[in-house]
Amino acid sequence: MKESHKPLAAASPDELNLAPKWTPRGLAQRWRRAIQRPGDIALALKIGRFIRRVPNDLDPIALPELLAKLRAAPRPAARDLAADLQRINRLQNAWLRLPFFRSRDNCYLRTFTFYRFLDPGGSDMRVHFVVEPAERKGERLKGHAWVTVDGRVVVGLPPGLGERARPIYTFPPDERG
Repeated sequence: MKESHKPLAAASPDELNLAPKWTPRGLAQRWRRAIQRPGDIALALKIGRFIRRVPNDLDPIALPELLAKLRAAPRPAARDLAADLQRINRLQNAWLRLPFFRSRDNCYLRTFTFYRFLDPGGSDMRVHFVVEPAERKGERLKGHAWVTVDGRVVVGLPPGLGERARPIYTFPPDERG
């Protein structure tokens, strides 16, 4: 026995039974981890359809119009914001790990997905877009987006970015100016 191999007794049952990722059995095993209750199936399908369509929806309409449509869309009711965040993230990740969606895995699509499906209850939910200034001359600007609920970042803000970022747009706009 080679030194690099783990003895069978040390491997977990999941490691022993997990099929290769993109075989039908492997896909079923991974989706079984993402789908934890019956309502997750319908929500996962809606999120997958959304991830497929939203980049095309951005082309013909202005960003404020798209965000207004997302804001007005019905959301699955949630009793707990933290649990809803985890659920959406789990189902979204299942799609974004598929090879044909990997190129779409960025903060903008994730932000749009949370803004579309997260139920903030009666709280104020906003989307923020910022530009990160270039660190060196000639470097491209980097944009970022995230979601806040009642002014608290719930998803999407990279660590340490808040101090360096320059806000360019918030939706819905802050009435205070």
